[in-house]
Amino acid sequence: MSDKLTRREVEFVLRRAAEIDTQTPAASERSSAESLTEGELVRLGEEAGLPREALERALIDMRRGTPIELEEQGALTKTLGASRVVVSRVVGAPIETVRRAVDKFLREQLMTVRRHHGDRVEWERAQGIWPGLVRSLDFSKRYAFALVNRVETVLSEEGTERGETAITFNIDLTEMRRERFGQMGLRAGMAFLLFGVGGALMAPGSVVYDLMALASGGVAAGGIFALERRRYFESRGRVSLAPERFLDLLALRHKRKIPQLDDAQPDE
Repeated sequence: MSDKLTRREVEFVLRRAAEIDTQTPAASERSSAESLTEGELVRLGEEAGLPREALERALIDMRRGTPIELEEQGALTKTLGASRVVVSRVVGAPIETVRRAVDKFLREQLMTVRRHHGDRVEWERAQGIWPGLVRSLDFSKRYAFALVNRVETVLSEEGTERGETAITFNIDLTEMRRERFGQMGLRAGMAFLLFGVGGALMAPGSVVYDLMALASGGVAAGGIFALERRRYFESRGRVSLAPERFLDLLALRHKRKIPQLDDAQPDE
């Protein structure tokens, strides 16, 4: 893996370091090179007045998979939340052990490797007749990632004495969110046409009745929209809960082994 950082990574580290130091992230404007090494970036940040500790913590955040790009704004984000869910944890186990556990977990969630970048792996929803059939028959909601198209996992070694590993799930909900928003708009529009416009057409010529019908159509459309929005957040909650439970169990499994290392001290 190259030790060069891209411009977006440079800007992220400088911005994140500035946030850590509670200063204005104006230092990112000074990065004109397309790529820098981590050492060059630290020197650049120090020249801009950022403390070395904040820069090093920002680099750790980047390695752990913290999203580099700022979250987009707009009606879609305000209505259905961010397009990504990030779940991160430090587990007291060697990186290879964690990698095997993550690989097994995601394959059980019917995900398959899209691209492999060493400690950063891109996963996508498995395609085909069998995975589609299994998802369609998932009445117990076992496959929390059934509606997710892309997941990125990032592993990084955090300690040498006990072999701690940081694992980050960066879950892309862009397509899931867009599809659900379209369904919400379509169903709300159909409710308005059925109860509002349809009701008004049943008694043409009566202004009061027409207004009442349109108002009831608006209420019905708003209710359908709110119901679909709540269902989306329930699905979103299952998506984030699945890796959280997995990391809880993984951390608990290896936490039991750590005290044994501390207690195994030679008698004086």
